[in-house]
Amino acid sequence: MEARSISRIFAAVYVVSACAFLLDAVLIAQLPQGFRLSRAIATDLLVAAVITGCAVALEARHYRRVAIACFAVANVFALKTINIIAHLAPAYIGRNFDFIDDLLMSSDRFIGFDWVAYFRWHAEHPAFAEVCRQSYLMWPYMALVIIVILACYGQAERLARFLIATALSLAVVYIIAIFVPSYGAYVQHAMSHDRHPGLFVQFSDFKPAYDALRAGVVDVYADQIPEGAISFPSFHTTTVLLWIWATWRTPARWFVFVQQAACFLAIPVQGAHFVSDMIPGVAIGVAALVASGAIMRIFVGTDPAPQLAPVGPGLQSEHEVAR
Repeated sequence: MEARSISRIFAAVYVVSACAFLLDAVLIAQLPQGFRLSRAIATDLLVAAVITGCAVALEARHYRRVAIACFAVANVFALKTINIIAHLAPAYIGRNFDFIDDLLMSSDRFIGFDWVAYFRWHAEHPAFAEVCRQSYLMWPYMALVIIVILACYGQAERLARFLIATALSLAVVYIIAIFVPSYGAYVQHAMSHDRHPGLFVQFSDFKPAYDALRAGVVDVYADQIPEGAISFPSFHTTTVLLWIWATWRTPARWFVFVQQAACFLAIPVQGAHFVSDMIPGVAIGVAALVASGAIMRIFVGTDPAPQLAPVGPGLQSEHEVAR
């Protein structure tokens, strides 16, 4: 029995990626330097086009798993640089809106979360904190790992939904961040380096970079630009949900679950997030997964089709669980 056309499945991803690219360009255009097709962005698009051509050729020669991986990687490349630049735009576009950190801190206290005590616990347990930090920093590499895992098991539709949900989530996060700027919990709780000498915090210097972005003085096309410019809502939390969902029907699910659980525990500290940042992050992820299912139904319909290989003993096929 033939598997469903891979190129048809990934057509949905390409459409969503194109929309995400346009949104990124619109956001960047609001910055003082405006949008331009820089060499890095153009190179990404060229590489994505070449990889797409390889994917089409591989699918025609029935190297389906490799074709699946190539289609996915092509979409990652197409958005790589423009996403990095676009994530700086909400700080500047929303520069006239009031910060919501007081509200977020009050929300944390209302639900009973003591951010300072949690941070202090990490500082007092450096080995555990370092494991969590490394899991947090593995975010971009885990995305590639998940592509490889799903491609190896022939789960084209699940991989397509994963890519669509990620792009949709990031777009929603960008838009929300414009209207609700936040410095994050590290700044709000007046934390400083001398209060945690043995604990390295990834975004401990967030405020100067964020202020520079709001002032419009950052060269967004420079070789070195600020990272992690969005604080509310927490996109890292969204990706924890998406990463676990993507691999849940593969034998790698427990490895990914444990790794992402450690990442989740690091988010309030390494990402300097309130828990009130993280709750909307989960909601955005759930909504994006629902939307990705609807988009896939539009492009490929609902007829069942076999996956290319079983995902493991006792596990359902992706077509039994993805909808």
